[in-house]
Amino acid sequence: KPKHTMLRATTRLLLRRGGSRTTRRLTPLRVLWTRPVSSIANHRSQTVSGSRSSLAGRSTVNCRVNTSCGSQRWFASDAAQVEAEESHSFGAEVGRILEIVTHSLYTDREVFLRELISNASDALEKQRYLRTLSSEAEGADDELEIRVESDEDGKVLKITDTGVGMTKSELMAHLGTIAKSGSRAFLQEQQKQAQQGEQGGGGSKDASNIIGQFGVGFYSAFMVAERVEVITKRTEPVVGEDGKPSSDGVGVAYHWESDGTGAYKIAKLADSDSVPRGTQIILHLREDAKEFAGKYKVEQIVRKYSHFVGFPIMINGEKINTVGALWASSQPSSITEEQHTEFYRYVANAFDEPLYRMHLNTDVPIQISALFYFPSTHLEKFGQARMDPGVSLYSRKVLIQPKCPTILPDWLRFVKGVVDSEDIPLNISRETMQDSLLITRINRVLTKRVIKHLEKQAKEDSDKYSKQFFGEFGNFLKEGVCTDFEHKNDIAKLLRFESSVEEGRLTSLDEYVSQMAPEQQNIYYLSAPNRQYALSSPYFEAFKQRGVEVLFMHQTIDEFVMKNLGEYSGRKLLSIESADAHKDIAAMSKTALSKDEGKDGDKDKADEEDGASESDSKNETKKLDEKQGAEIASWFQTTLSDRVSSVAVSDLLVSFPAVVVGHESASMRRVMQFVDQNMGNQLPKQKLELNVAHPVVVQLFELRHSKPELAKLVAEQIFDNALIAADLLDSPRSMLARLNSIMEQATLSE
Repeated sequence: KPKHTMLRATTRLLLRRGGSRTTRRLTPLRVLWTRPVSSIANHRSQTVSGSRSSLAGRSTVNCRVNTSCGSQRWFASDAAQVEAEESHSFGAEVGRILEIVTHSLYTDREVFLRELISNASDALEKQRYLRTLSSEAEGADDELEIRVESDEDGKVLKITDTGVGMTKSELMAHLGTIAKSGSRAFLQEQQKQAQQGEQGGGGSKDASNIIGQFGVGFYSAFMVAERVEVITKRTEPVVGEDGKPSSDGVGVAYHWESDGTGAYKIAKLADSDSVPRGTQIILHLREDAKEFAGKYKVEQIVRKYSHFVGFPIMINGEKINTVGALWASSQPSSITEEQHTEFYRYVANAFDEPLYRMHLNTDVPIQISALFYFPSTHLEKFGQARMDPGVSLYSRKVLIQPKCPTILPDWLRFVKGVVDSEDIPLNISRETMQDSLLITRINRVLTKRVIKHLEKQAKEDSDKYSKQFFGEFGNFLKEGVCTDFEHKNDIAKLLRFESSVEEGRLTSLDEYVSQMAPEQQNIYYLSAPNRQYALSSPYFEAFKQRGVEVLFMHQTIDEFVMKNLGEYSGRKLLSIESADAHKDIAAMSKTALSKDEGKDGDKDKADEEDGASESDSKNETKKLDEKQGAEIASWFQTTLSDRVSSVAVSDLLVSFPAVVVGHESASMRRVMQFVDQNMGNQLPKQKLELNVAHPVVVQLFELRHSKPELAKLVAEQIFDNALIAADLLDSPRSMLARLNSIMEQATLSE
């Protein structure tokens, strides 16, 4: 109900029950029914006064909403009757939480190795950070590396790092407490020191390469291990919560062990001096996970997820990560072509060399580093399956999602490379991003950058772009126009088409617009299998004669591209087979456009193609007059009544007797027939235009009286020829009987 109605109804209810002691205390008007429950709770401490006062007293009654049932119920609570409230913490079944973290958090068991190597990388990063603070740190010259040792026979996997190590208290805090992230605590401490340093004139060194966030990655080991051991030793003082360094437990080696059921053991090792600084994790694998003790399997996982970690990774003594994270380079210009080629072949799993590359670093809306490569070829053109997305998502050089489908739109799936961000919001398993709105913004930013980069390349070397890149990946761009509504106008700038002006050169829509005559208002195109067919098309005659450039479309998808664009640069995209295009060309001034007639630069070829002009002048005297033209058009309309909707006389045709106009696209029709097999081959009635100056039509004017049967056959053949020119005749075999009959009668007449 409206607020005022509910307020009056509530007040009347309270007044009617004024005889009751309880309800008499509820008489005052101020009812907090419009407040949320949390707001009402804050008012419980208010004291209800003047229980028998009049309505004008306006004493306060606190009400809250009971939403446990379908309708709203109103009731009051007297602050004087509320007893002292108690605060309690939520309880948790540690074993059950550990089971959930271990078995329900990650989608793939192999992720455990990524998590443990990330933890090892964080430990090494902390040690390197401590070295920057003090050159006298113990083991300052030790190699910072990660060692992975696999024992397939013993079903044991060891991950060792030479990082900062842990004391007993840190073991209990970090491994004994679920969701307690030591890496996050370390970063927070450095940020605090940095703030203090800014105020005091000093500062903290950068520790932004720390990977860990949630404090649950270690427990992923229990997905594959029935028992986990940890041997660790720290040699550097620990900074306590009070900001003071502590040596408690420093230099002592500890052994931690758990089976992942909710309890763990810690013991001090007797011979701590023989244990080197760092941490070693020993996994005793389950029977169903023994494959993770195989060297090949371990190497495969490391290469997939952790190849670009900033420290050497040794597997059974062999260094695995030999390719660096080029996208993280602070000096992109210093990267050699050989390094780029090696990196591209690694991330793309390819053997060719990229045509272009794009290196991007931005801090808005979030920090993003991206390195994209544009290949020189692809496999979809050979009829292979649709390619997967080519860009993988990283966070701090650790793979989060391979072949990420949300980073770039699907039409850019041919682009290979990586996107890395320190700030992207990840889910707790670090396998996907959480903020869908932010993902959309990242997608939009990267897509625009890719389009601008391709525009730049097209301007710098138009031949390389047109012949190599667009020739190979043009269909992907056309797909983008048809599927990416937001960017389709920008993508259209990247399209290239053959032109009637110059053979062997592709032109852009911008170039077409810049070459348009002042009288021309729209952009014209023609769909044809190849250039030869396009030049010989009856629809092209009028445009060629008047010097109007026409774009030639040779692929089925081109028709869809033009339909989806609709217009470009404020000008309509019209097929020259359309009725609108015929109206445009008829309205253009022949005088204004005649100076552009030799625009193609090939006078000899133009004269040869215009050979029909002489016969046209000879036949000028035999042209049917206006009355005769109307008469022959009416006869065609009657003769072909089941196949044509209208017949008109055209002044645009030169060497062809007739054309159909305003028809559906042949390409679109074939696609629809492929999609809907029940569509059938029945053509709708067509609009036919006649060339009353053509010899066949002129002779047919008399033949329809002298030989009506032959004239009908000729009329039907003229119409079928027009359908063939429009690529609308599904099966030319339907003409065979008619052609034989026409030839037979022509032979007999001789």
